Amino acid sequence: MPEDLNWAIGGEAGDGIDSTGKIFAQALSRAGRHVFTSKDFASRIRGGYTAYKVRTSVDRVESVVDRLDVLIALTERTIDENMDELHDGSVIIYDGERTTMRDVEIPEEMIGLDVPLKSLAEDAGGAIMRNVVALGAACEVADFPIENLDEALEKRFKDKGQAIVENNKKAARVGQEYVQEEYDYEFDYDLECTDNDYILLNGNEALGMGALAAGCRFYAGYPITPATSIMEYLTGRLDKYGGKVVQAEDELAAINMALGAARAGARAMTATSGAGIDLMTETFGLVAQSETPLVITDVQRSGPSTGMPTKQEQGDLNMALYGGHGEIPRFVVAPTSISECFWKTIEAFNLAEKYQTPVFLVSDLAMSVTEQTFPPETFDMDEVEIDRGKVVDEDEISEWQNDKGQFQPHLANDDGISPRTFPGTEGGAHMTTGLEHDALGRRTEDKQVRIEQVDKRQQKVDTAREREDWDYREYGNPDSDNLIISWGSNEGAMREALGFLDEKGIDVRFISVPYIFPRPDLSEEIEAADDVIVVECNATGQFADLLEHDSLTRLKRLNKYNGVRFKADELAAEIENKLAEPTEVEAE
Repeated sequence: MPEDLNWAIGGEAGDGIDSTGKIFAQALSRAGRHVFTSKDFASRIRGGYTAYKVRTSVDRVESVVDRLDVLIALTERTIDENMDELHDGSVIIYDGERTTMRDVEIPEEMIGLDVPLKSLAEDAGGAIMRNVVALGAACEVADFPIENLDEALEKRFKDKGQAIVENNKKAARVGQEYVQEEYDYEFDYDLECTDNDYILLNGNEALGMGALAAGCRFYAGYPITPATSIMEYLTGRLDKYGGKVVQAEDELAAINMALGAARAGARAMTATSGAGIDLMTETFGLVAQSETPLVITDVQRSGPSTGMPTKQEQGDLNMALYGGHGEIPRFVVAPTSISECFWKTIEAFNLAEKYQTPVFLVSDLAMSVTEQTFPPETFDMDEVEIDRGKVVDEDEISEWQNDKGQFQPHLANDDGISPRTFPGTEGGAHMTTGLEHDALGRRTEDKQVRIEQVDKRQQKVDTAREREDWDYREYGNPDSDNLIISWGSNEGAMREALGFLDEKGIDVRFISVPYIFPRPDLSEEIEAADDVIVVECNATGQFADLLEHDSLTRLKRLNKYNGVRFKADELAAEIENKLAEPTEVEAE
């Protein structure tokens, strides 16, 4: 009996794949099981292959793997798309009455369950419930108590009335009973339930939750895949805390609205994806030049241009680091897990206000749509700390005025961080311009003042390097000669890959880096290793370039850029192959 179950439903966009998968994931999490999901969807409203995969275990799971145990196939293409992950004994649930599925052939080594999903759904109250019938059939296959579906169905359909809820419960049981009565199989699954209480959320929800906990009170954005759900999460919720969500007419307007709110004293944020980041670039310099604290979130997707809007990639790193004309001081933070999306968002707001500079919060599609279970204590609000930086009030304002009693919002000092006042602070009235300015914020072309202000803004980054803990997390054997380094959402897959590697007797040290700029100096760690591999989802190895620049060492690169995230077992196999390759020194 496998330790975990890998389940999927696939069909065409518009077939209700996402909602069906989420119902099952919620039912599993409410039954005290860990869940990790993965989505594959086309860039269109209807048509095109789409799938929702769920991996579940009583133990924590942090990645998908190349194995499917139970597949609900609403189209024949679903079987073809997943054939390389199906195995001997895999169960395929399909509707043989559906025109496109009548001639489907199930491999002999697999178990095909022909369930008349539409007909059974009509008997239960409506054909629209065919996916729920399939869920009931899957519960029978997995030996998962169907009562666990009830709460998830209640949550999904309660707004449509209790009659709809009851019809869906009936539809699930009809599917379960059909498999019981028509198929005499001893399936190899028995989904254990526990009393554990888990929270199920995805990366974008964690980002939104982190913004709320950080005290964000203004969000402006424009719909764009895969960042839109951050705005959807905050809509309604932010209002409860006196905040406001604005859907702007485009990304340029969104970032400028957020900039205005931040100048007014609110903690503000905007979020977008690659194409939207391009449009926001013009304002990056204004944020830094005016020394305005602002959090800018980039949920990466496949590019360039329109690229593949619903596919995974980590190709925007150079944009976050270098986007904008001139020299723009900034911080770049890249959460490495869904739970860290929450904590790094809070940290991003603190950094923005402490150093009065833009903070780029870099996520990606895989993390944004993946749902994972966490114990409630993972998000302990008592651990949240808010630091609004060098804000001065009426009692302190005189310390930052010149001999004429004028407040100096851009006063140069040793740490580069000027005093900051909120609008309405007595004695704190001032101006700021995107033009170069003096300590009072008045425009200037004075050569010495220009040097002073540029040095002042850059000094903030150096100050942050000294004061903040730009650390990394480490897993595996710290004494291993094989070093793997990754950033962003690759951490979960890599952590599970350690187990696969260990089974083969391959010893590795794994470093996961959440800070891109400033970043930890890994030169000593790289020098101490015999083999170093940098793992990332882009073609050119943008993070590897940074590490080579820092360490002056040529590194091996493991890149994936086909639009699909790394899987744990796949990653382990790729690392094994990379370690077998000669290093540059050995090759010479």
